[in-house]
Amino acid sequence: MNADVRTGRRLAPAVLLVLFLAATLGPVLTGFDRFPEKSIDQDYHHVPVVLAFAETLPAVDLADYDSATTPGMHLLLAVAVRMFGPSETLLQVCACGFGVLLLVAAYRYAAKVATPWTAFFCTLPLASSPYVLGNSIWVMTDNLSLALIAISIGSAIFCVASRGQAVGSGIALVCSVLVRQINIWVSGVALLAFLFQWDPIRRRLPFRDPLQPGHRGLQPAVIFAIATVAAAGVIAGFVMLWGGLVPPKFQVGGDGVTHAGGLNHGVTPGVFSLLAVYASPLVVVLLPFWWHDRRVRRAMFIGLAVGLLAGLSLESVAGEEYGRNGGWLWFFAGWSPTILGRSSLIVAGSVTGGATAGILFGLLAASGRARTAWLVTGFAVSFLAAYTVNSSAFQRYFDPPILLAIGWCLASLDAGRTTYGPIGRGQLRLAAFGVFSLQAVFTFLTLYAKMRWAEV
Repeated sequence: MNADVRTGRRLAPAVLLVLFLAATLGPVLTGFDRFPEKSIDQDYHHVPVVLAFAETLPAVDLADYDSATTPGMHLLLAVAVRMFGPSETLLQVCACGFGVLLLVAAYRYAAKVATPWTAFFCTLPLASSPYVLGNSIWVMTDNLSLALIAISIGSAIFCVASRGQAVGSGIALVCSVLVRQINIWVSGVALLAFLFQWDPIRRRLPFRDPLQPGHRGLQPAVIFAIATVAAAGVIAGFVMLWGGLVPPKFQVGGDGVTHAGGLNHGVTPGVFSLLAVYASPLVVVLLPFWWHDRRVRRAMFIGLAVGLLAGLSLESVAGEEYGRNGGWLWFFAGWSPTILGRSSLIVAGSVTGGATAGILFGLLAASGRARTAWLVTGFAVSFLAAYTVNSSAFQRYFDPPILLAIGWCLASLDAGRTTYGPIGRGQLRLAAFGVFSLQAVFTFLTLYAKMRWAEV
């Protein structure tokens, strides 16, 4: 290991965390965190629930409360309130800690397949997301939820299968379901990742990968399967307690419901549209590598066809009554012409996003990372299926997972090559920096430019 790599291993994550803490903990501690439209969930849902739980610990009534999620985060913060007192600033500092946990997980697994500074650049887009930053300033479940998902699936995708990795991944899965019941979606693809490394299956796969060493037993997959059963048991317990998948207040007809519920068909074309925008810098920077490789172009056209099918077949009209609101995507979709319940903007975005997904898959496969390509595809399909069942398609649900996936895909291309030639680290870092720059603009316009000093 050369001196630059050794120095980078210490310096790169330190720089990342210092910048992130300055952007999140700084506003919390200085009082530059007044933004009522952003803090509404904190003010009217999460903090009141945490304080109510803290008052009744340890005999907390979980039968109905003012949050649509499982109560893991609220119980954790309630313990902090009992220990240190009912300080809103304390809870915001804890929320910042959840954001740090998310970045540490994202960086750690990116650094498994890339050099420290390349992993740093690949994590920057996630770190600069207005949703990740906002969810670290105000008390929300999003960052802790995604951090636990990242640990669970990251261990399965980027680490050589072992009993220890399976135990850690399984614990993260169960904890993630305790924070948000919908997180069970990650279990299938994580289990598949462990099974891919089991010798009888590995030998039959049509691809090889550096993270697929031989002579791996079935134990890791069995351990994770047990954790999946435990996570499903957690959900079953709450379903029995609530009489549904969410507390009664958020079931159809409850006080917390703003629309009729049901499947939300706009999720898939909406996510494709977001991917098209956020990954556009890397598509431009890496243009020669995918355009001059027939395999990548073929994957691009397959993705384009999938995106077109999703855009035309799935309704995507924007509006709160459809559960498709919140964020610039649905705002502009509401202004675009709508034909037969399909937003023209979302249809165009779905086609472009499908092609972008195909390019990422093709680049990974061409670079000898076919296993990663298929597992990231499984990650995406599972995520889309879960959130289609969810009645709300808020943009804040989609941005961070998309940016996490983009960063991990870029990191996995380190030392990759196509028929055009080797993909240089400088080009990967430039692509990641382009994605980061786009997020930085969104963050300034939608977050920091609208924040004010707290009233004394």
